[in-house]
Amino acid sequence: MALSSKPKKPSGFGSEGARFTLVFCKYDRPFAKPDSSILKHSITFDIKYIKGLRVMVEQQSILNSTEMSLRYQNAKYLLQGLSHNHIALNATLYPVWIEDSDCFWYERMCWAVSPTGDNDSKLIKQYRLVDAALVTNRPAFDHERLAQALAGVSDEQVDAGNLPISTISMELTHSSSEHVQMVDSIQFSAFGLHWIYNESTGVCKEQQVLPGGWEVSPDGTQAVFVRKDNLWVSDLVTKKERQLTHDGEATYAYGAMSTAWGVVNDICSLQVCWSPDSNTVFTLQRDTRRVKSLPIVHHVPADGSIRPQLEEIKVAYPGDDHTEELRLLAINLETGDIQAADYPQIPSTRNGYGFFTSKLGWWGNNSRHAYFVDMARDYKAVRVVEFDTHTGATRILIEEHSTTQINLMLGGDDHPTLLPLPESQELLWFSERTGWGHIYLYDLNTGDLKNTLTAGDWLVRNIAGVDLKRREVFVQTAGRDKMVDPYYRDLVRINMDNAELTPLVVSNHDNVTIVPTEFSVGIARLSKDVKASSGIQPNGDFAVVTRSRADQIPVSFLVDRNGEQIMTLEVTDTSALPLNWQWPEPVKLLAADGQTDIYGLVFRPSYFSADQVYPVISLGFNNPEIPWVGKGAFTNDIAGGWPTMDAMALAELGFIVVKIDGRGTTLRHKAFHDESYGAFQTASNIDDHVTGIRQLAERYAYMDLNRVGISAHTSGGSGCIEGMLRYPDFFKVGVSSCVHDWRMMSAPMMSEKYEGFPGMEGYLPAEARIEALKGKLLLIHGMLDWCIPPASTFRLVEALQKADKDFDMLLMPNVGHDSNAYILRRTWDYFVTHLLGEAPSN
Repeated sequence: MALSSKPKKPSGFGSEGARFTLVFCKYDRPFAKPDSSILKHSITFDIKYIKGLRVMVEQQSILNSTEMSLRYQNAKYLLQGLSHNHIALNATLYPVWIEDSDCFWYERMCWAVSPTGDNDSKLIKQYRLVDAALVTNRPAFDHERLAQALAGVSDEQVDAGNLPISTISMELTHSSSEHVQMVDSIQFSAFGLHWIYNESTGVCKEQQVLPGGWEVSPDGTQAVFVRKDNLWVSDLVTKKERQLTHDGEATYAYGAMSTAWGVVNDICSLQVCWSPDSNTVFTLQRDTRRVKSLPIVHHVPADGSIRPQLEEIKVAYPGDDHTEELRLLAINLETGDIQAADYPQIPSTRNGYGFFTSKLGWWGNNSRHAYFVDMARDYKAVRVVEFDTHTGATRILIEEHSTTQINLMLGGDDHPTLLPLPESQELLWFSERTGWGHIYLYDLNTGDLKNTLTAGDWLVRNIAGVDLKRREVFVQTAGRDKMVDPYYRDLVRINMDNAELTPLVVSNHDNVTIVPTEFSVGIARLSKDVKASSGIQPNGDFAVVTRSRADQIPVSFLVDRNGEQIMTLEVTDTSALPLNWQWPEPVKLLAADGQTDIYGLVFRPSYFSADQVYPVISLGFNNPEIPWVGKGAFTNDIAGGWPTMDAMALAELGFIVVKIDGRGTTLRHKAFHDESYGAFQTASNIDDHVTGIRQLAERYAYMDLNRVGISAHTSGGSGCIEGMLRYPDFFKVGVSSCVHDWRMMSAPMMSEKYEGFPGMEGYLPAEARIEALKGKLLLIHGMLDWCIPPASTFRLVEALQKADKDFDMLLMPNVGHDSNAYILRRTWDYFVTHLLGEAPSN
């Protein structure tokens, strides 16, 4: 249901004594007109005031029958608004720099109101070209002209306001004014083909490109590709193909992505690295021959057949004798000779991306020596190794040891925070050796430490870019100002020779600079063309920053290399937010140990009143590698906005929703993270969640601690069960959309990282503590979950049955390690029924 309105608030809207028609309709898009096929009725009230969905009327009894429906529809609108990119426009700016110029392009979304003046507003997408040197921001090209040209050659309908183009690259030309650069041509994909459009002629032509997955040599004459698990090379001049390897098979595949999760967890790409002289490829052979199989049953096969189908994937569990390993080798393209590294096969470890994609293997500057990172299976040792590709000889250059896990990056789903500099034979290396994540500069000729670039009781979050000519590295840091939330990032540049640090963008915000290797960018790639995006200009002269925090409107702007703000690029358009939008409140709390600061967010419904009393829901993600409290607004949180908007939608149903990052999670110092080491199930400590909620209830009398629920999703879902069993008198209702046993999580990806090898000896599963359960519990699991199999839920179900405990369960036959609208709706229904004590919406 929705309050039907135009994008702009009419004069006198919601004012005292105004008359307003409440229309009940399906809200498929913002500001939509009522759908007559489902229109139920409309009622006109004398309105005292309108607060979002809560309409205060004299005929309150009439409203009560529809208020919950309104809440549900607004909750759905919030989530749909995020997924359809209309709830807050341009909340994060993703710049794509053009060649070595001072120009970049980006996508801008905006509302175009129908010229007829009705409520049917439309979102349009515009490509903008920014010239940082000239401080201009204009349309990158004639969108109407490109649409007409593409439609003419493709025989497809093309909407200029929503061009169906992706994988875009632009080339520039100078206009009649020699200082102004214009877009000359655009290459892109559309309708399954590749095209090139010339802006000056208005001509669009189909373009022949190499097949996906081919890696072209630096000199552009050859390309390597995979065919039936073996490597082949194609001469791009003669078009002749030649097979390079012959013993490849599915379980011993060349150039393959990691499948240590059981499946390829990212965009599949060929894992090879060309030498600078285009004569040799450094590659790998993925070995899963001795890894045990995990059966997955397709109870409702996608092909429509009746008989269930069995799929088997390779997954190693903690303590298994064998995990996925990588054999490293080099292939000389002239001779066809294969030279394996004289080094044991290395285990696949916490990296859901490709080995070479993640810069875990690279070439030096002489086309003879390559380098790779070897992380021990138990994560307690890591080495950087030199590989002589002519002889196979190897030499350990850098080695670190730890009594707990070693992290190559702070965010578990990020790429490793390291950066090879082959031009100078150096390596920017990330380490928590001092207890804080910092950057070190190493000489790859000798393995010697050349410089400690950062140090102190604060941390480096990522490497945003590097200026090789000036020998400067751009870094996002956190925690340098002890008066600011330690999760908030700033932007600095550091001289690699003297470690001088120059702040560029510093404020009481999370200052987001796009780093292609971060998980959040991977999420954005699902809906935006941002693969080539980077916040730092390649020449190091400019940077694009989005200044954001959970309770403020994001602003994106351009700065120069000294941090001077040059121009504002975008201010987030929030006109589609519900009336009386309640911004989340960032809160600082004290952990259960009485000493450690922890941070969270409090969400309230749009019709919130401090005079009312609300049930409370703890919405968490009890995983040591992914924090769940969004620091920026909308798409500027850890997972593209989903964690924040999920909480906001749940609050809209009538709850105070609390999110807390407890001890044992990342993005803080090493000791904070290590709180969950050897006790995997304690990540984002449930004690901290309970203690934090109690502290908040002392501040806010409207939080009803007699009605507290808990929910958690996917690989953080164990927190719900932990809360229900450890605090049965505190948490009355729980919903877990992926109940799991950490013993059934991929060993190389996570379990052994936090439990060691063989690990899990002291692990006490939930099934062993099930007698403590008191409240209402809903278990949800996708039957095709490859990350955490449904067997982990079934073990708990078996224990519940034996203990004669009541519970509810929802199994989804064709859902994997994800969620969907039905699961969300059932979650909402469960809390509305059992915690709010009301009937859910139809």
